[in-house]
Amino acid sequence: MRVSVVIPCFNSLQFLPETVDSVLAQDLPPDLVDQVEVVLVDDGGSDSLAEWADARGDARVRVVRQANGGVAAARNTGIAASEGELIAFCDSDDLWLPTTVADLVRCFDRDPRIGLAYGWYAVVDEHGELTGRVYRSEWEGHVWERFVTDNVVGASGVMVRRDVLDEVGVFAVNRDRFRIDVEDWELWIRIAATWPVGLARSVVYHYRRHSQNSSSDVESLDSAYRNLLDVVFADVTPERAALRPRATAHTEMILAWQSLNDRHDPRRALSYLRRARTNQPDLFRTTEYWRLRLAASALAVTGEMGYRAVRSASAIARRAREQFSRG
Repeated sequence: MRVSVVIPCFNSLQFLPETVDSVLAQDLPPDLVDQVEVVLVDDGGSDSLAEWADARGDARVRVVRQANGGVAAARNTGIAASEGELIAFCDSDDLWLPTTVADLVRCFDRDPRIGLAYGWYAVVDEHGELTGRVYRSEWEGHVWERFVTDNVVGASGVMVRRDVLDEVGVFAVNRDRFRIDVEDWELWIRIAATWPVGLARSVVYHYRRHSQNSSSDVESLDSAYRNLLDVVFADVTPERAALRPRATAHTEMILAWQSLNDRHDPRRALSYLRRARTNQPDLFRTTEYWRLRLAASALAVTGEMGYRAVRSASAIARRAREQFSRG
């Protein structure tokens, strides 16, 4: 088996059928036909996942079950149960494009030395409609110094060599410490510390943004980010340690946006923003800094109506830029 796709599931049948359909509907070159399997990991859910999978009657799809342990443990269970030399991950509510497998595998075919390959992703709403937001990166090669300052690797658009995971380890399981963790970012950094990284310059999946997304727990994310920084900057060279303030500023910007979008708390957002600028003084020169400050101020002064107006204007401008970039 060349490629195993691991999908952690917990009562996921609202979106999972569409997700699995997108993973199986791949335009594959001849050498990859019949070389892709899908491992659904039932993380102690109470739905009828196994019965649903059996009813599909597709030999490419199988289910393994574990006691509820969280997404990191579920991915690790899927890795252990899989057979592919390349392991890809997809969340149970995201959507792959028909060329996802081919685009990511091509990175390894071009350069067998890489340990990880990733691609770009676009954001869709609950109904799968594009929002206009696309996340692109140009980082490839030896990128540890860049990966610690920003997480550009979407968890549903990454493929890793099995022997690399055998060497560096799998996802850290911190569920007893943080309800929401950032274990995926920590693993990408860990891989990048040893192996070069490949990049597919194409959108390889659609990230579905909806009310049930688990990344909305600000308190848990705050603790998880601090743990991440402690882990990745432990026992590094002085040159690498000098990047910690910039990495810290990035996490604080994320938490500021989370405070606005999910908690509607402008005071908390501005507090994170001030801390981010303390760690990275030149942050005020960036568009993102002023966009966040304007949004927080609008929410504080004019309430939800003003905040929605700022976000709406930002979304319109983003869609216009995206259409312009596509020509």
